Amino acid sequence: MAINLNGSYDGGPNNEYRLTIENHSEASGSFSGQFHNGVTNAWSNVTGGFNFHDDRQETVLSFSTPDFEWSWQNDYVNGSRTSTEPWTARYTYKSDRNNTQHTKFYKE
Repeated sequence: MAINLNGSYDGGPNNEYRLTIENHSEASGSFSGQFHNGVTNAWSNVTGGFNFHDDRQETVLSFSTPDFEWSWQNDYVNGSRTSTEPWTARYTYKSDRNNTQHTKFYKE
């Protein structure tokens, strides 16, 4: 089942982050786009990967930005893949690998 990951996702503790996925390939499990950090008002190009875990009933997306390492999870809905439900995101500060936070992202 094809899933369209392209689009903008907003989130963060104060809604200060935006990931815009411009291209993705389900065959290679990769994507590219831009990430905006509203705290620093900086845009960065990102590339990342994603996997469908049918055994766990979730999609996992991972990428890196200048300040953080990101891992997002999206549960399947009624057994099918989706990208419209909230994503649960875990991000780890590159400057302090012991500092990991969690937040939600929502697709526009």
